[in-house]
Amino acid sequence: MEVAAIIPARMGSTRYPGKPLCDIHGLTMIEHVYRRTRMSDSVDETYVATPDEEIRQETKSFGGNVIMTGSHPRATDRVAEAAEQIDAEIVVVMQGDEPLVYPDMLDDAIAPVRDEEDVKVTNLAKPIPDEEEYRDPNNVKVVVDEDWNALYFSRAPIPNIHEGSYTEAPVYHQVCVIPFERDFLFEFTEMAETELEQVESIDMLRLLENGDDVRLVETSRQTYPIDTPQDHEKVNELMKDDPLFQEYQDEVDS
Repeated sequence: MEVAAIIPARMGSTRYPGKPLCDIHGLTMIEHVYRRTRMSDSVDETYVATPDEEIRQETKSFGGNVIMTGSHPRATDRVAEAAEQIDAEIVVVMQGDEPLVYPDMLDDAIAPVRDEEDVKVTNLAKPIPDEEEYRDPNNVKVVVDEDWNALYFSRAPIPNIHEGSYTEAPVYHQVCVIPFERDFLFEFTEMAETELEQVESIDMLRLLENGDDVRLVETSRQTYPIDTPQDHEKVNELMKDDPLFQEYQDEVDS
């Protein structure tokens, strides 16, 4: 079963314009994401999907595959447009602002879509380690049922903890590695945006509001997306000692 990972990237970020090309120890963020994504054993091909010539040129400069798309506001729409041009049965939306993603995260997320007939889309979910992160509206929280299908996604702190220990509550946040069955991705992008999706600014709610399941897969990996210059500084420090970076840095330097 052919699996393609598509990394949506554009220059027009509201909080950090041009962030795909920000430098992290000598490589751009988009190159870090690309190299780490293609190290997944479950991914056959990796692509960058972009409306911007600067990102196209950068991707070509390190030998990456790139597909030009329209400048859709939603990353999933850019991925779907790119997916129309390739032959793959599973399409992984791999967010372009996750330079510390690990290949086994993609492996874990892809497995249910590949192996279980009734699973059309998955997201990763990580336990939230502290109350500050739990209450941060930039973190998308998710609650799941007994089969680990999503009940709801929110930027609000859910589930609401009335009493007892915070650490004993089933508190998770969404990690944006999102494999879709190819045809289901196209179905998703053809659906009209829904009310809760617009209120929360979380596109997975479109599926829940239409009665579709979103399977969550737990990960212990901590990622650090870059949304602001301050995030960039933090990731730059973390990358310095990242063991996976050492592997592909040697490849780049050779």
